[in-house]
Amino acid sequence: MVLIDSSVWIEFFRTKTTTIGDSVEDLLDTNDATLCGVVEMEILHGLRPREQKKIAELFKVLPYINTERQDFIEAGLLLARLRSTGITIPATDALIATICLRHNLSLFSLDKHFDYLTELKRFKQLAG
Repeated sequence: MVLIDSSVWIEFFRTKTTTIGDSVEDLLDTNDATLCGVVEMEILHGLRPREQKKIAELFKVLPYINTERQDFIEAGLLLARLRSTGITIPATDALIATICLRHNLSLFSLDKHFDYLTELKRFKQLAG
């Protein structure tokens, strides 16, 4: 299973005729795409009301990963560990990474700061 990050969803919704779009379509077709609350929040807040309804319908059919208290604790510890080495990433992305690690999910993201998390499995998009 693959958690698709908001950076990928944004690219997918802008233009579906890319290797990113092909990869997302493949994950949707094979029922391998998952969603979590942080990603859903990040996407929905930036959309117009008409788009929100359309995207919300798509998101309703995806497997959903709930966030638990331990995820916030682990994300905080991850942020502290990274900061001790001089690395800062957004708190929301630390939470996304923690969710992936807890559920053994791969992450499909275009954000380079996830590269600092070597324990995180990353999804490799289809070749162009």
